[in-house]
Amino acid sequence: MESKQWGFLRETKEDAEKAGVDKDTGVCRTGLDEYLSVIFPNTHDWIHDKGGVELDGKKLGTRPDYRSESLKMIVEFDGLPHYTNPDVILKDLQNTENYEKSGYKVVRIPYFIQLSKDAVKELFSVDLDQELFDDSIPSLGLKGRNTPAYLCHEGVKRMAKEFLRFPHQYEINLKALKEANSSFLTGVDLLIQYAETSNSK
Repeated sequence: MESKQWGFLRETKEDAEKAGVDKDTGVCRTGLDEYLSVIFPNTHDWIHDKGGVELDGKKLGTRPDYRSESLKMIVEFDGLPHYTNPDVILKDLQNTENYEKSGYKVVRIPYFIQLSKDAVKELFSVDLDQELFDDSIPSLGLKGRNTPAYLCHEGVKRMAKEFLRFPHQYEINLKALKEANSSFLTGVDLLIQYAETSNSK
């Protein structure tokens, strides 16, 4: 079997191909649909970006990134805008609540968490035999303008809380942010502050 190079997550294979290889790291991009085909090799009913979820007999006006009826699962890839706008963050919380009330397991993948073997186990409770993304590669960087400094207040809090589920990826990204040597543009101090606050609760 040919070994596949797993890259930074994008919503679809087409999005990943358009984005190409990351110029700074040399790492490719990979669509969430490609990851899902390995995580759930026997699931072929993924519906991408379409409505159809019902709650109390009424269709919700939402379009989940990926939905499987056989798994009763919704998978959302939360890109940067899900951390820069408090209205979007609130909408995510409301959508998750509605999906769960409709009987779905909801998996939200933050843009700064990459689908390594360990992350897949944490997010999906699936223990894979093969390695996926190399989680020694940081996801956050100044050139991408995706650091905590570029997020809204609630977005940084959300990032810190979510990073706690992935301590290895948190440490890798924390190291990269500190090495950038620009607290103003990385927002690393704010991330640490919120992570410590979340960890103490």
